[in-house]
Amino acid sequence: MDPVSVAGVASIVGGKVHFQGEEREVGSVAIHSDRLQADSLFFALNGVTDGHRFVARALANGAIAAVVDEARLAELPAGQGTLIAVADPLAALQAMAVWWRRQLSSTTFVAVVGSNGKTLTKDALVGLLAGHRTTYGSPGSYNSQLGVALSVLQCPKDVPVAVIEAAATEPGEMARLKRMVDPHAVVFTNLGSRSGQNFGSRDEHARELLSMAAGLPEDGWLLMGEDDPEVLAQARQIVPERQIQKDALPRLTRQRHVERSSLVRAALPDGTEEDLLVATPSPEVLKDLELAMGAATLLGMRGADLLAAVADYTPPSTRMQMWRRPDGATVVGELANIDPLALSSALRTARSLMGAQGRTLMIIGDPLAGLTAETAEAMARCLRAENVQLVCGLSADTHGLIEAALAGSDVRVHRFADEDRMRAFVATELRPDDVALVHVPRDTMVTDSWMHLVETAAATRLYVDLAAVKDNVAAFRKLVGPHTKLMGVVKAEAYGTNPVTVAHTLREAGVDWLGVATADEGVALRRAGVQMPILVFLAVPGDLDRLVRNRLTPSLYSMEMYDAACRAAAASGRRLDVHVEVDSGMHRSGLYPEAAIELLGKLRGHEHLRLAGLMSHLGCPDDPDEDDLTREQLKRFGSVCAAAAELGFEDVVRHTAATAATIRFPEARYDMVRIGLGLYGLQPSTATSSLITLTPGVGLVSRIVEIHNMVPGERVGYGGLFRAQSPDTRIALIAAGYYDAVPRAFRKVGYVLVNGRRCEIAGTISMDSMAIDITGHPDAEVGSDVLIFGQYAGFSTPIEQAAAAMDTVSHEVLTQVGPRVQRIFTQH
Repeated sequence: MDPVSVAGVASIVGGKVHFQGEEREVGSVAIHSDRLQADSLFFALNGVTDGHRFVARALANGAIAAVVDEARLAELPAGQGTLIAVADPLAALQAMAVWWRRQLSSTTFVAVVGSNGKTLTKDALVGLLAGHRTTYGSPGSYNSQLGVALSVLQCPKDVPVAVIEAAATEPGEMARLKRMVDPHAVVFTNLGSRSGQNFGSRDEHARELLSMAAGLPEDGWLLMGEDDPEVLAQARQIVPERQIQKDALPRLTRQRHVERSSLVRAALPDGTEEDLLVATPSPEVLKDLELAMGAATLLGMRGADLLAAVADYTPPSTRMQMWRRPDGATVVGELANIDPLALSSALRTARSLMGAQGRTLMIIGDPLAGLTAETAEAMARCLRAENVQLVCGLSADTHGLIEAALAGSDVRVHRFADEDRMRAFVATELRPDDVALVHVPRDTMVTDSWMHLVETAAATRLYVDLAAVKDNVAAFRKLVGPHTKLMGVVKAEAYGTNPVTVAHTLREAGVDWLGVATADEGVALRRAGVQMPILVFLAVPGDLDRLVRNRLTPSLYSMEMYDAACRAAAASGRRLDVHVEVDSGMHRSGLYPEAAIELLGKLRGHEHLRLAGLMSHLGCPDDPDEDDLTREQLKRFGSVCAAAAELGFEDVVRHTAATAATIRFPEARYDMVRIGLGLYGLQPSTATSSLITLTPGVGLVSRIVEIHNMVPGERVGYGGLFRAQSPDTRIALIAAGYYDAVPRAFRKVGYVLVNGRRCEIAGTISMDSMAIDITGHPDAEVGSDVLIFGQYAGFSTPIEQAAAAMDTVSHEVLTQVGPRVQRIFTQH
């Protein structure tokens, strides 16, 4: 949102300012005291976690002000910062969203409502439109009174289309959401097979959801995603018939399943038909995609452009996560949903993912609070209809309702006193070609107690602790202070992890910007629903049209990039923000200072381009012996910044510090710092380790798959470099080699950890495996985990140490983790 003064905020939310501190403008909002951007306004919300307990912490972490409940004002310490007292902080946040929505009068807002499929439909619509026009989509499943407010406030000012997901869980709630979204059009996915828990009937639930469409503008429309006569009748009472869209729209006919994709026939209203391969096996995802195609058509997308977008579209990760075990069984983690329609969808998708003819098991790891006997009967009918052979549950009363509903059927039911016993049973019960659908709580995908089932899917795993990433963001925020923005660098697959998962984590942690190397990396993030500002370091001139369409900010490192940006911005009819890169002495990319200043002259008052940032990159900030060179680079960059100020440029974000410079050179921090390696708790050099405490967050782990008892003189591996010296020598084979991220040079490191115990590397590392010496380690056995580098299960072998032994850097070690290594994200 546009910057607004504290007094302006108070006027918008109907509050009163107390303890006025430093006069600064608010440019973003936050609800977490440790996940603040440099210009954040903190809202102390009353919920399960009382936000007022964290007001002092938020102000200490740099929040410009805090919006608090006026009834709680006396509890809060005076003098720590600016407070804005209101009657209801959540209502105040929603008032901010209503205010910002009114500033976006040139943006077409589309609301997506319904019982199921909202997020998939919204993400599909945003993905399809990305190649047609710039489009904003609400993050993830932000569809509640809180989520919609945050979604609207994050919407950029100059996007032509914004797609916002909204959900009502009780009567009257949609009216509050409607005020914030004020849609031009509404997409209704479906009602589901039962009324919501707080609604008296399906009709009442339908009226609540459809009320989002009440009072649409004359040229507005309501797109119906299902042909339920009862729901359609409700729609006709709310919206004029001429505005209801249900015919003459694109259709997808599924022909057959191809591995994890679907071959479909796409038929357009103009008679065009084409066979397309869509990257999903799920008929429900295809249905959501078809609905998104209809909405895209109503928003002006036609013919070849629409077909090309569908062919290029990859559905983002849904609430399901799938792992294939070595024995052929499949484990699918799915967020618990007791709606039978959603449950049927999950079960059918799980079987499609399986691609085999084994059994289907339903594992209920969630208490399913609020489940009634009526709903349990509906779930039981669904489980029977979907040919589920085995249901495992807990001793909870709600699970007993399901067992009772399944009595007398062919479905076996086992209930257990705790998850540990249920997990152990499932681990032994699973057979090759089975699929186990694990119904898990909403706050996690696969809980720690189920991780054993998941881990058996791959011998070699890269663990990424997202809680550690958030801790490290907080550490850098504390280091640089409240006025300096943070950029999270997620290039190179987020340093070998997963850019989408890490990007969403960084957004939650309060990071201001993301940085990527290429246009493809930025576009992939946009298609996955990442809406944060993204800077592309090394786009090429031919990428500029795509950058404009996907709201990606280019770095202008050459005059050719400047010329291409001029053409692309002029063609789009919009002003494009750009950052200019200065070559201050590293001589990798960027304009020499003189050329950069010349380019600044061209940008002053430019019709189509706006200078939003000045950047450079330092070559040796991690090396104290080269500090004179670093300071010389900073001096050259400073001269360009001074020239920009003399030319009258304002609100320019200056940034030159990556992780090492951020830690070692306070003068290099300017307005923003770029953190990459440090996100994962890794130190750039020994010179930084004493200046900041970071939390290690990654670990490469494999498993012993075979053990050999050797006799003296026997040799191991290519070249026979290891020779057994004693009659009790035991050699273990690990299923990880140089294809998986264990370079041949890793043998110079000398050891790995098995159950925390040091074991030497035995001989040459192969493409797919390596050998270690487990002599004198009787606890090591087939199946034992092996920590190759990083942090795992309380043990540590620093990546920095491994990199130094191989005469390389941690960046290279981490980014070389291969594609068959399973990434597992934890929240410890």
